Amino acid sequence: MIEKFYLLKYLSEQIMNTKVSQMTIDELREVIGLVVEEKLATLFGGNEDELEFTDELQEILSRQSREIENGERGESLEEVAGRLSLD
Repeated sequence: MIEKFYLLKYLSEQIMNTKVSQMTIDELREVIGLVVEEKLATLFGGNEDELEFTDELQEILSRQSREIENGERGESLEEVAGRLSLD
């Protein structure tokens, strides 16, 4: 997994030297995929065999949960339905 992480990091750095406006849709998807995979590897500790939450991921999830409970994040089903004229 470590080797894959460094390969992904190298590829993403090489691709990022290109402007987004110069990329094809497939290239942009590849970059997004690499960035997401890199972030997940960071948050899960980079070891596929032992997927445990890192302290950073646990803090992010806890913070988001508190924000949702306090109404600071997200929308209720009723709000979304009203906004989309589905009520």
